Amino acid sequence: MQEEVTRREVVAVDAEQQKQNIQQELMQLRQNSDHQIKSKVKLIEEAEYNRKKVEEEIRLIRLQLENTERQREGAETELQELRARAEEAERQKRQAQEEAERLRRQVKEESQKKREAEEELKRKVQAEREAAR
Repeated sequence: MQEEVTRREVVAVDAEQQKQNIQQELMQLRQNSDHQIKSKVKLIEEAEYNRKKVEEEIRLIRLQLENTERQREGAETELQELRARAEEAERQKRQAQEEAERLRRQVKEESQKKREAEEELKRKVQAEREAAR
């Protein structure tokens, strides 16, 4: 009977020791789990922060791209206007050159007519002088 009591006491002590071991192991698992959760939360927060930073960078790049596109469009418009003005200036230059050439021909023709008229007049005057003699 004493053996049975001793055996029960040993079993009870073993059971208590196992209970404490299990509780300690459970406590360690909880601590590990809590640590892992905190670590994962930190990783998630860092990922969220990085995502927001990237989104902000993308937003800024889009704004810069829009500004660049507006500037390019403005430059293209200005270039078209300058080309049109250059074409108009070239057209006016050609017109002025043609007008100058027409005027030169006209002056040349009128000078020729004047010389011919002067020569004709000289001949008439000479003929009248000869007739008067």
